[in-house]
Amino acid sequence: YMYHDRLCFPPKMFDNQSLLDFGAGTGENTVYFGNWGAKCTLVEMNNKAHEISKDIFAKYTKNANEHNFVLSSIFDYESEEKYDIVHSRGVFAHTNDPRAAFSKLASFLKPGGYLIYGDGNKSGNFQNMLQRMIIFRLADNWDDMVDVAELLFKEDLDRAQQFANRTRRCIIFDKWVVPRLTNPSVSEVLNWFAENNIKLYSSY
Repeated sequence: YMYHDRLCFPPKMFDNQSLLDFGAGTGENTVYFGNWGAKCTLVEMNNKAHEISKDIFAKYTKNANEHNFVLSSIFDYESEEKYDIVHSRGVFAHTNDPRAAFSKLASFLKPGGYLIYGDGNKSGNFQNMLQRMIIFRLADNWDDMVDVAELLFKEDLDRAQQFANRTRRCIIFDKWVVPRLTNPSVSEVLNWFAENNIKLYSSY
């Protein structure tokens, strides 16, 4: 929904373009770019997600053999190639150094290319951390955490489940129980753009 409808990418910008996706996960977002004509390189460090992304592309694209799937962390990935489009969404906040991850992504961008970046910001993360603190204060074990989250944050869970094909328990654990988040502020992201000589084109 977000990629296909809300971001309003013109599909022609991806046609016959090389695209690097850092932290591609299971490929459900990247597959849109592939179907719009991009030749995608998906970099993912989780082996299970890496294998699922191959299945996703085999099932939902007509040219699955034209895409590359690399099992690697963002920081370990090396390539001589520069890409027309580099992309990462919802990944850098989970790394130890989002600024360095952004610079690494930017280093693979061709002059005149596009960098597509997305993450939650600090203000949204502050709310998540407050919710997490409440859950940890009121619950004694993992099952209690699920019960407390369902009782207090049902609307959040309903919204998350509407846009993600995951169980509620999975969402609870990912969002509140075991998060590793260092979300940047808007000003930090703008500084990263400036440091890497990238001009901000638009934002959502």
